Amino acid sequence: MRADIHFHLLPGLDDGPATMEETVELARAALRDGTAIVVATPHVRHDFVTDPRDLPERMQEVRERLARERIELELHCGGELGHELVGRLEQRDLDIIAVGPPGARWILLEPPGQGPGEELHEAADDLRSRGFGVVLAHPERSAPLMADDAFGLRRELERGSLLQVNAWSLAGRHGASAERMAIWLVGSGAVTALASDAHNVTVRGPELSVGLQRASWGLAPHRARMLTEAAPRSLVQRGMPVPARAA
Repeated sequence: MRADIHFHLLPGLDDGPATMEETVELARAALRDGTAIVVATPHVRHDFVTDPRDLPERMQEVRERLARERIELELHCGGELGHELVGRLEQRDLDIIAVGPPGARWILLEPPGQGPGEELHEAADDLRSRGFGVVLAHPERSAPLMADDAFGLRRELERGSLLQVNAWSLAGRHGASAERMAIWLVGSGAVTALASDAHNVTVRGPELSVGLQRASWGLAPHRARMLTEAAPRSLVQRGMPVPARAA
C-alpha cells in the first residue's frame, strides 16, 4: 500500500488542480497507480494559501466528492509550507497542516530553490522549537541545500530533518541537476520517502511507480519499496519523533 506525502490535490488553491473535476481525475490516477494514502499539501506561502484555517473545510469537500465517486483514497490534511512564512503563522495554523498523531507531528517544509539557505535553517529550527518534526520537500531541487557538498542538507539531517525526494526528479522531469542529486540522495540512504509532488495528470502526475522504478536501479527492491510504502505510511500513521521544545 503506497502512501504519497506530497500531493497537490485540493482544487483552486495553488498551481495544482483548478477545479474539483481535475481533483477527481488526479485522485483516480493515484489510485490506479497503486497509491492508497494521500496527504494533501497545498502551497502555504505568500503567493498561494496564507490562511491554513480554510483547509479543513476544503478537505471535507474533497472527501465527500471522492466518496460519491467511489474513489477509495485515505486523505490527510497537510501543507507544503514555504520557509519564509513559518514565523508568521500561529501555533494553531501550524497544527492544521501538521501530519501524524499527537506528540509526533511533522510539517513538510519547502526549501528555497535559489539564494541563501540560512533562512531555511532558521525556519526549521523554529518549527522544531514549536514542537514539530521537519520533513524537507524535494531537497534535490534546492541549490542552497546541495551547495558545498550538501553542507546545508547535512546540517538539517544532523538536526533531525527527514528528506522527501520527488519521483519525477529521479525520472529527470526537473532537469539534469535535480536528477543527479536525487539519484545520489537515494543511493546514499539519506532519503526517508519518495513522493509524487503531483499537480496534474499530464506533466506532474501522481505516479509513485515512476520513482519506485528509478529507485530500484540503485537499491534492492525491498529498500526501494520502503520509500513509497512502509516509510511514508509510518510517517502518516505514527509520525516522527518531535524534538524537545526550546526553553
